[in-house]
Amino acid sequence: MIKINLLGDALSQTGAKKGGDKASAEPVQVYTGEGGSRASLPIAGVVVGLVFAALGGVYYLWLNGEFTRAEKKKADLERDKTQYEPYIALEKKFREKKDSLQKKEEVMTTLKRQQALPVHFLEELANSLPDDVWFRKVAQKGSLVTIEGEGRNFEAINVFYGNLQSRTRWFKKINYPGAKRGATGSFEFTISFELQNAV
Repeated sequence: MIKINLLGDALSQTGAKKGGDKASAEPVQVYTGEGGSRASLPIAGVVVGLVFAALGGVYYLWLNGEFTRAEKKKADLERDKTQYEPYIALEKKFREKKDSLQKKEEVMTTLKRQQALPVHFLEELANSLPDDVWFRKVAQKGSLVTIEGEGRNFEAINVFYGNLQSRTRWFKKINYPGAKRGATGSFEFTISFELQNAV
């Protein structure tokens, strides 16, 4: 914006009348230019800086509050943990005792079943035995049972073998290679099988 001093004309006319200097009669012009708009830029920068500083302060206060709440929650949890530690230890002790009792119960059940197994085994073996077959030796090693016996004929031994095969609840993997005539005229045989714990 250009401002012109209009007083200069009046002064020049007055000076001309008074016979003054010609240079002093020239009009004086005053320029302000655009300095006003440039001066507003630092003010805007200061305002923006203050806004960011205020936002940063608010964010810091929020973070500080969150940190304080987290610290309080941590202290509460630590206090609760200390308070419940005796109960946790007691619960752990009870769980270990329960596991120990459960293992003892399983061992006792297994022993009871194994004690009853020979009785059932002999009963099932006797029910499978025909009249014309008898045993000379019965041996057991683990679950494997080996029977050495004699029969009056092949048919009686085959009946015994078939009876064992039909009792799949007790006997499995029955091995009967065959029979041969012995010195006394009877037929000797060997049968082996695995005994299942069916009790």
